[in-house]
Amino acid sequence: MTAPPSVSAGGLCPSCSAPVSTDPRFVTWCPSCGWNVDPAATGAAPRGRSARRLEARRQADRVVVEQVYAQVAHVPSSRPRRDGSFLAAMVLAGSVHLVTAALTGCSIWLLITGNLVTRSLGAVGFATAVLLRPRLGRFRPDEWSLSRAEAPHLYDLADRVAAELGAPPIDLIRVTPGFNASYGKAGPRRRGILTIGMALWELLTPQERIALLGHELGHAVNGDARRGLWLSSAVKALTHWHEFTRPGSVTTGGEGLLFLAGGWIAKALLVLPNKLAELMLRLLIRFTLRVGQRAEYLADDLAARAGSSAATRSMLETLVLGDSVDTFFQRRAVTHRGKRSPRADSRGPDDFGLWQELREHIASIPEIERTRRLRVSALRMTSVDTTHPPTHLRVRRISARKPEEAAITLDEAETASTEAELAAVRARVARVVLN
Repeated sequence: MTAPPSVSAGGLCPSCSAPVSTDPRFVTWCPSCGWNVDPAATGAAPRGRSARRLEARRQADRVVVEQVYAQVAHVPSSRPRRDGSFLAAMVLAGSVHLVTAALTGCSIWLLITGNLVTRSLGAVGFATAVLLRPRLGRFRPDEWSLSRAEAPHLYDLADRVAAELGAPPIDLIRVTPGFNASYGKAGPRRRGILTIGMALWELLTPQERIALLGHELGHAVNGDARRGLWLSSAVKALTHWHEFTRPGSVTTGGEGLLFLAGGWIAKALLVLPNKLAELMLRLLIRFTLRVGQRAEYLADDLAARAGSSAATRSMLETLVLGDSVDTFFQRRAVTHRGKRSPRADSRGPDDFGLWQELREHIASIPEIERTRRLRVSALRMTSVDTTHPPTHLRVRRISARKPEEAAITLDEAETASTEAELAAVRARVARVVLN
């Protein structure tokens, strides 16, 4: 394999001879022609049947993603339409729930009316139905949860954003170490839970934080059917089915030829239901791809309404820096072991200056590297996760739309009050990251 060409001694691109700036911490590339923008890209065709299938699915998803973007790029935002794919998803989800209900009903019938053998089968079937039942999620505060008494200003800010968007007030806020944020519902009463990743929150300005809250709380009103009880419980059930029927999870339970043969038979019997669960899960995700992508774009519009278009764009651009955050945390954890770092950040009594150093590290990333990561996002069609549109398309769409001013702002006193409430959580998260 030949080594790729490098920048000349005069700092010129080897492909187009344009001037190229270099930073030893980051990839050297050419903004003019795109040389070396993505060094990890091989350009080789996928080898093997599984790799080709995966690439085919990616290309099919890419077509759908680009079609949805073309449809929503220059039109007013609206709730996703219920098309044929959505109806197919609802029917498929119904079949999942029907299987669970049928298994439960038949098992109970065998337990009540059968003999010893059939009752044993009924007990096994009922236990299986319980294991594979759709999960509603538990609404239970954990170590990362903040009550309204602990963070009244943060809850008040979330309530203001929710009221502006016409969303119900949030029931629980969680602050975790992650570089992300999410909104979901749990329990029979479907109470709302907002999860904020401290690593992301600390890098955002007050207006960007409002935009982030606007996007997440927007999921309560953006018509995202994937988050509804019918579809979301079906996805969770299929996920459990796929894991439960995984042949690799079968153990022989003992030694000897009999146990070995029994293990092989059990694995063989699980192959078909495992593949069927995998196929149904993929179909359900594919059928909801369009409606989900539209809902995410609408959530971005709601973020712009709450925090402004400019804040939403800069918030989205921050999302491509996740790798730098992970690298910083790993290096910082190594240097922290065996010694106590000075407390550079006075806001948190025990955060070891982690958050201040993180902000300084991210601020030192040059604009050319941020641009490169957005271009890589475009080339790879990468997103925050599989449920979101590619980040570069979200940035492009917000940039192309008519600018919106913020409906909600914070003054310095309100910002300081919110920061003070998070001091203890900030320190606790720092200890987890460093240890």
